[in-house]
Amino acid sequence: MTSTHSFLRGQILALLKESTTSAQEDLEALRQCAAQIRNRAIVGGIAQECGLTLAGFRTDDALELYYNIKRGRHDLGFIAKGWEDPGFRIGDLVEIGWWDRDVLKANSHHVMRVCATNGIAMTIQEAPSSMTLQLDGVIYSKGFNRQTLLQTLDSLNACVEKIHTLIPRGLHDQYPPTGYLCRGLAPVSSRSH
Repeated sequence: MTSTHSFLRGQILALLKESTTSAQEDLEALRQCAAQIRNRAIVGGIAQECGLTLAGFRTDDALELYYNIKRGRHDLGFIAKGWEDPGFRIGDLVEIGWWDRDVLKANSHHVMRVCATNGIAMTIQEAPSSMTLQLDGVIYSKGFNRQTLLQTLDSLNACVEKIHTLIPRGLHDQYPPTGYLCRGLAPVSSRSH
């Protein structure tokens, strides 16, 4: 009887034997797979230490990993990492309805100051019916631990709360990616953070 490791290793080697790509490309794909397995375990372990729940795992050509972060029933944002990114992005998306855009624009310097002070980047995308704010904090892989995750989530929350205080009646309630308007899968570029 062969062990699970031997069986899995045999399947991987059989796939590589049939590969039409170069040895260098095969090694890079294996490196990325190993990194994803390792990073998923690290993120899952640290989230559990923090009392957080990860949901909605996604991966694709741009994303090595993506999870929604929850504490109890409350959405706290997301954690994402691109295949070539040197660290993790902790972020949130806030959608502002067209009727509240002017209020936000008039107070945008307050929001930007709070975000900058907390080490959170803010990107604004405008559409005809709404404006989406993407808030991101970055933690490099070597510095990713319980303390840095909690600090970044606190900083992110301070920025989201500032937006809520400026626009108390807006469409900035948080929903899961499959829900209504406000939260969706954050776009990931091929650039490193």
